[in-house]
Amino acid sequence: MRNSASRVCIIGAGAAGLALAHALTLRGINTVICDAGKAGQGALAASAGMIAPGAEIWETRSSAHPLAGAFGALARHSAALWPAWAGRLQAQTGIDIGYRASGALLPASPGMAEWLARHGVDALALDAHQARSRIPGLALQEGALFLPGDAHLSAPMLASALIEAITARGVTLNENARVTRLERKEDGGWRVRLAAGGVIEADIVVLAAGWAAAELHPAAADIYPVKGQALMLDARAPLDWPLLRGGDVYMATKPGGRLLVGASTEPGRSDDRAEPDMAGALLARAARHVPDVADMAQLAHWAGVRPALPGLMPRAGLAEPGLVVSLGAYRHGVMLAPALAEGLAELIAGGRVDDALAPFAPGTVNEGLSSAE
Repeated sequence: MRNSASRVCIIGAGAAGLALAHALTLRGINTVICDAGKAGQGALAASAGMIAPGAEIWETRSSAHPLAGAFGALARHSAALWPAWAGRLQAQTGIDIGYRASGALLPASPGMAEWLARHGVDALALDAHQARSRIPGLALQEGALFLPGDAHLSAPMLASALIEAITARGVTLNENARVTRLERKEDGGWRVRLAAGGVIEADIVVLAAGWAAAELHPAAADIYPVKGQALMLDARAPLDWPLLRGGDVYMATKPGGRLLVGASTEPGRSDDRAEPDMAGALLARAARHVPDVADMAQLAHWAGVRPALPGLMPRAGLAEPGLVVSLGAYRHGVMLAPALAEGLAELIAGGRVDDALAPFAPGTVNEGLSSAE
């Protein structure tokens, strides 16, 4: 799109915006970020940090969306980038983001392993005893499937590492800087107007502002919020479990003997209130799979708001000359961050459209579908 000296303004400092800024700095592209709140908060701070392409592909198998296959390919591609990204971030910042190739356990069902194999996902069938050897006390009488390609990390530490990496390389990070309007300049660039009255001039704008992006450009007009609540429990000892994905609940072990349980799905809600009734519901869901969880003390309960698009597919690419979007990652923001960042950085730096992202460009079949919530 522009040469490497171009100035890029990214609106949104969540997983998509911070990761893209990181990829742009590695290409020598001058970048500034604006966020309406604090960088790394919002959906990223609330995330479990899951990188689980196999589990996501299985759980969305009933989707009739024409991009379902492309999404599976994008998810696997991005997951494959994560080990190198995690290592590079730690080398650059000294921050361990907790990347762990734990794999994932899913309750087994007939034909499940064969279906996953047809969709490029490795899976190992386990009987009930074998499954309990991975997660003691697991109550899956029909056994489970183990997906070795799934992983997770610490979302708060990821945010810290990305912020450290980009600011060390000269990115200007404007927090509490809400964008109110985008204006096209006569020379083809942009004016980014802030609520506080400031203006940022940029050659290229990237709209990565989550569900709040709807008010800034027609390419984001159909984005909507989906509230999610989660818990952190005290397991009283370090756990070496794979991810557990049980359909309406997931569990992810975290350092320090903690267990993260999530997450509710509440379309159309944009508040971040943590509600006691939902904490009880999440704990009950988790205890159906691992009864011992019911006796764990609650350490924290929080809520975040995911950005979703009709069909629950991301939208990424060129919306108009000089305006790039990275929208609607929904619950996949951490998983998709490297692929979206690398693909959009290549688009900005050299005009090349990444094959993995091409199906998700604005104006494709991604638009105009009803919600699959």
